[in-house]
Amino acid sequence: MNFSDELFELYLQHFENDERESLQLFVQSILEQMDQHAIEKIIKSYSKGELSEMLTNHISNDIEEKLKGTSSFKWSV
Repeated sequence: MNFSDELFELYLQHFENDERESLQLFVQSILEQMDQHAIEKIIKSYSKGELSEMLTNHISNDIEEKLKGTSSFKWSV
């Protein structure tokens, strides 16, 4: 069982499925309790695909936040 699966099980024990707004806070609070070595150990256990997905999500979110601050950017649907 990987780290996200463990967090998923723990999350379901404490929250309802529809409490999505609490998910980010839940994950953040778990990570804040861990030391750097423990976090590095989890990252080292990830496959290249999982690392790529994690970095893609992080970088995409970072760019989206920066784009929100520009007046010329508009999302098209």
